[in-house]
Amino acid sequence: MKGKFIVFEGIDGCGKSLQTELLRQNPLFSSCIFTKEHTTGVVGQLIDKVLQKKIILDPLALQLLFVADRIDHLKTLIHPSLDQGLNVISDRYFWSTVAYGSLVADKKWLLQINKSCLIPDLVILLDLPPHVALQRISHSRLKKSLFEKMTTLSQVRKNYLWLARRFANSCLVVDATQSPEKIHEIVAKAIASFQNPSRASSPKFHLA
Repeated sequence: MKGKFIVFEGIDGCGKSLQTELLRQNPLFSSCIFTKEHTTGVVGQLIDKVLQKKIILDPLALQLLFVADRIDHLKTLIHPSLDQGLNVISDRYFWSTVAYGSLVADKKWLLQINKSCLIPDLVILLDLPPHVALQRISHSRLKKSLFEKMTTLSQVRKNYLWLARRFANSCLVVDATQSPEKIHEIVAKAIASFQNPSRASSPKFHLA
């Protein structure tokens, strides 16, 4: 059997990286492959420089870079792991491109350029109010990225909730204001129960 593809999404500061690390430390998920986007590959390194404002790039070109990085990620890691029956857990995927990219581009176009990408079996959206996210970021990081501003994160959160409604059959929305321990309990239980039974149908990529 093929493995399951599970993705964490949410605005900056929502706790995605912490939750993936807690899962990594949990013996129940020791056989899972953990990864993230953007990657540390050649394209991912270029994206880093743009987000850190070391390189100025057209916003639409940046969105295409995210997709290029994702296609390479799928080919080199995600698909091979799933084909081996391993479950893959990723910190960010194409929802991030749509949620953040919609600040500068049409949502349908962003979905279209990601249409060839694999649809996750389960997306876990860690939902957090932007003011809480910025409080967390200010305490944990010396610099803010291009996207870490109140008005920006507010719109990105709306975009994420739009995606959650659109892909409701394969999405779990979790209140990220709860303690990390409580969120881990919810997430671990959801993934553990999701991994075992076979799904009646595959999730669909809707463009309408």
